[in-house]
Amino acid sequence: MELAYPLNSTSFQSLPIRTATQSMVVLRNGAMALGVTGLLLFGMSQLIATDLQEPPVEESPTIAPIHLPKLKPTVIRDTRVAKPQELPPPITPTTVEHTLDPGDMPIVFQPPTTTGTKVDTSIVTADPMPIYKPAPRYPRRAMARGVEGYVVVEFTISKNGSVKNPSVVGGYDASGTPTDVFNQSALRAVERFKYRPPVVDGKPVERHGVRNRISYKLAE
Repeated sequence: MELAYPLNSTSFQSLPIRTATQSMVVLRNGAMALGVTGLLLFGMSQLIATDLQEPPVEESPTIAPIHLPKLKPTVIRDTRVAKPQELPPPITPTTVEHTLDPGDMPIVFQPPTTTGTKVDTSIVTADPMPIYKPAPRYPRRAMARGVEGYVVVEFTISKNGSVKNPSVVGGYDASGTPTDVFNQSALRAVERFKYRPPVVDGKPVERHGVRNRISYKLAE
């Protein structure tokens, strides 16, 4: 069988050289592996041969028992002696005379005397004094709107202390603006007022033009 290309003589010569080099590398690697393996085996044998022992445990020192002495309470007593109080000086006795010398004061017994004067009630004068003044009712309309204010009412106090002819002088809210929201309530309250009537020369009389201010304030 003929080859298509002629064999080169130089290629045949290089083959033996490459084979020898590879053999040397393999031998060198094997020698190193054997050396490392030997070292490992030697180290393991040394470890096995070494007699390893657990380190000694030091015993803790023994503490002697502690005995506390018995404690006794200490009582401090005050040995100071109180200083005696000084005695008060003796009381000098006094002599009392039991004999009395009657005086010369005359004793006269007489019946009581009266002058016959009477109290003149015609000079008694007194101003009217309120006896019963009921509180007025707060108007619903003013309460709903939150309005506060006052009313000035003028009336006459009769001889028996009742109120006659009440009338509204003026009604105002808290800001001073005129309003009639409180007028009817104020009149109904004034009609129920009771007074001790005024007295002139000992007799009850009527008092005209009496004014009263009735205030209306919402509770806080």
